[in-house]
Amino acid sequence: MQLFGGPGNLILPFPTSGATFAVHNSAKSIMIRTKDRFKADPSDLVILVMGPTGCGKSNFINTLMGKAEQRTAANLRSDTRDVTPYCISDNGRRLVLVDTPGFDDTYRPDSEILRLIANWLTQKYPDGATLKIAGIIYLHRITDNRMSGSAYKNLQMFGRLCGNIPLPRARLVTTMWDKAKDLAVAQNREAQLRNEFWWKLLNEGAVAKRFNNTQFCAWGIVRELTELEKGKDGEDLLLQEEIVEQHKRLSETEAGKILYSRVQKLLEEQKKTLKSLADEAKLANDPSLARSLQEEYEKTNVQLQKTFDEMRMMKIPLTRRILLWLSGRKSRAQAVKFD
Repeated sequence: MQLFGGPGNLILPFPTSGATFAVHNSAKSIMIRTKDRFKADPSDLVILVMGPTGCGKSNFINTLMGKAEQRTAANLRSDTRDVTPYCISDNGRRLVLVDTPGFDDTYRPDSEILRLIANWLTQKYPDGATLKIAGIIYLHRITDNRMSGSAYKNLQMFGRLCGNIPLPRARLVTTMWDKAKDLAVAQNREAQLRNEFWWKLLNEGAVAKRFNNTQFCAWGIVRELTELEKGKDGEDLLLQEEIVEQHKRLSETEAGKILYSRVQKLLEEQKKTLKSLADEAKLANDPSLARSLQEEYEKTNVQLQKTFDEMRMMKIPLTRRILLWLSGRKSRAQAVKFD
């Protein structure tokens, strides 16, 4: 059985807005410009690929499709800037692998990333039903010496965005095993991830896997998820349930709330930095140092204003909070919280 690359198996990356995408088969790769948006179909097998910047999301999809890695996962800049579905014809059904940006994007705030993902997840089928998720692949670099603040932030968002009910459909995948210099050290890191950071997700049914950067391994992980889907309709993520069924605004969701608390904390830190810079500038006798401190003060002030504007947009008005409390509607899924 041929899984891809043959005349009947096209691999199509569909942009979320008018853009260029490629059609690949065994004979050629053709660039086509289209204004058509991706249209969800109830028969689709939709698998989200998530994780922090540089964890290898795009590489996982490229490897699965038999394409050479086009971008380096070690790059500090975010490669995935939009939510991009890649469609593969597989056994008569359309398999949709959705490449998502991490919540540590180089160019945009986390609130914008959450909005991008929410907009994609809340699209409807032609009959008006909500998009169903067949599986979630969450990636983490095994080469990381520790759980960085950025990686932990992404993990927190994953637990609040997905909720506990879809977790049996989740695969927590460690990447870059082929780049690990010491296998014993990498195995210790894997054990630490399972025991200290992933245990709540694993207890709810998620499964830890390794990706050794081969096509066979990538398909093995995906096949586990597509096999789960036989005779079933997929699941709603907690974020979908909150927005579609409970009619919550994005800032009112579990994922939105944690972003708001982070922005609050950032605002307080920036205020302290600003005050410290102002005090130092007043005491500085060196004109050159005073100018340098003034420039830093102005730069921090601009950042503070952006943070303040972001927090103001995310704040839930008191009347709205009262209405939500009176409605009394609770989600079926519960957020998985790590803090």
